[in-house]
Amino acid sequence: MGEAVVAPMGPVDVAVIVFEGELNQGGIRSAVAQAVDAGSVRVLDVLLVHKNDDGSVSLFDSESPEAAEELLGFPTELPDLIGEEDALAIAPEMAAGSTVLMIAWENVWAAKIASAIRDLEGQLLVMQRLPHQDVESAMQARDEVTKEQS
Repeated sequence: MGEAVVAPMGPVDVAVIVFEGELNQGGIRSAVAQAVDAGSVRVLDVLLVHKNDDGSVSLFDSESPEAAEELLGFPTELPDLIGEEDALAIAPEMAAGSTVLMIAWENVWAAKIASAIRDLEGQLLVMQRLPHQDVESAMQARDEVTKEQS
């Protein structure tokens, strides 16, 4: 019998990332592995969808920890959290020749915060990720104001 899966304690995100052409796994594999090694995230599942130039779709679904290890270089914790139905839902929106990586991870870094919220019977009402460009623009504006005040 395999090892028991520990229920996620931190918030779980599913990222859907599109790439033009085939995915060069080396860079993303390394970045995710570093986050896992640092204890920031725990990868639960991964799915790779490629829309060929003729519009046909191929997918790599990590239906087992070993299959995920082939893609990422390490096993996942909850294979089939995301699956073929998710690939079929995203495929019509994909451009021909593109690849989508769907990855579910637990934000281990936030587990203590999430646990404290649950212990106090709190409920997260809204959580939203700010677009990178918005944060970058705000930082540039702050820097300009700082320069003007100097």
